[in-house]
Amino acid sequence: MSGDKFQRKESNLPRSVTQNPAPVVPRSQDYFDEIRASVEKMLEDYFEVHTASNYVSQVTGAYYTVQFQALAEQIAKFTIMAEEAALDGNYEFTRSEFLWQVIGGLVFPDVSQGIPQLPGDVTYRCFLQNMINLLLSEATADNNKQGIQIMTDALVTVIEKNIAGRSDPQTFWDNGFRHEFEINVQGKGTWTIINDDGEEEIIEGDYGTGFPKNIYLVEEWVAILRGNADLVMRALKPAHAIFEYRHLFLDTLGDIEDEDRSELSAYYYEDFRKYCQGCKELTSDAGETLSDRTLFTDVTLDFKSVRPWAPLEVLSGPNASVTNGGTDDFNKGMYNVVEARRMISGADTTARAYTTSPTSLSGDLTVEDDGVLTDENQDWSDAEEGEIVTISEGPNAGLYRLDTLLGSNGGIVGEVSPGSSVTSARVAVGVLQLNKRMPEAATGQSYRVEVDRLGVRVPQVVQDEDVSSLFFL
Repeated sequence: MSGDKFQRKESNLPRSVTQNPAPVVPRSQDYFDEIRASVEKMLEDYFEVHTASNYVSQVTGAYYTVQFQALAEQIAKFTIMAEEAALDGNYEFTRSEFLWQVIGGLVFPDVSQGIPQLPGDVTYRCFLQNMINLLLSEATADNNKQGIQIMTDALVTVIEKNIAGRSDPQTFWDNGFRHEFEINVQGKGTWTIINDDGEEEIIEGDYGTGFPKNIYLVEEWVAILRGNADLVMRALKPAHAIFEYRHLFLDTLGDIEDEDRSELSAYYYEDFRKYCQGCKELTSDAGETLSDRTLFTDVTLDFKSVRPWAPLEVLSGPNASVTNGGTDDFNKGMYNVVEARRMISGADTTARAYTTSPTSLSGDLTVEDDGVLTDENQDWSDAEEGEIVTISEGPNAGLYRLDTLLGSNGGIVGEVSPGSSVTSARVAVGVLQLNKRMPEAATGQSYRVEVDRLGVRVPQVVQDEDVSSLFFL
């Protein structure tokens, strides 16, 4: 057979097979039609040109025709696959399975740093194509900005500290910052409001009021964007440049009258805050380390203002540092709070025996979600302020302090009239889950734990109240 006779004369960019990018093993009808056409050309040439006239069969299915047809089909398949592989070299038509091997490996050669996470073949293809164009350009701050911009619709700005320091004498950026850059990404926040017609309406804020939008519908997009940005900047930036990536939020505080006195209830305006209405840390000498040594309790305090990863320092006892008279030479008495909760274990539908102090209530109770204790035969309104409940058995065995009485006659413990027939009560947040195991179980430990000293803003709905007295002109 002639080597050139059966090659297609049309341009092979793109091929006639409509699956582009095609799977590694094509399965489209175009693929099978093309194989059939190539096989028929080979059979026609074989029968009419390269065989003697007395061997040409007029009946389809002769043994030697079947043999050659099988060979022709394999040659046709190999030819198509070889041409597909040749097209992989052009990143416009690289097949999906080879995007990273052909293109991605060139843009991000160090796979030990990870690979960009973008969903979809078309998205990834466009991303890599744009990266190639940026790599072929100069290593400028604008190129780094465009590299971030192709992954998000947020506003991206790049500040060259050295140049910004020249134009703004108020900054401390001098020539020593000539290799440092800031990349600030500002997203738009969205809020749901009730309009005048009583219907929900979604409004969008300006840039700098939210995180970048999830344009690719990927969970945890903000964290993924941060990782992708590191890889993009590593690929595009000059080797000597240092980039600082930030999600920038702008303060929505408007103009403030220039007066000697300002009254603001929003605690996050530090310069104008008069009183933070909170404390920096909680201290006590009644800390108890339970038997599993990762749970820390204190019935004398309420830990509801303790936030995850707040530092806790044990100041006395065996779990304190050696300098404080303890034996903890490894952790130095320092731990972090993973979670603050009400119960040691959680919900328990099995009735468990209990007693209280100082009013000596007793009975059998069940534990529901969020630390709710229920005893249909008990009236919790008889409890006093600071009432301690001792559960004697089960996964929640331990000491707890009553916090709130529930139901239509509920309220703060100690302020509800006795005999109000309250059968359910909630305990205070008195259990801390720690990130590391303490050396040993112990009681009567002095400690301090940091709290959210600026408090927590919780919406309070107030109806039928005249608020005119709260305003003045």
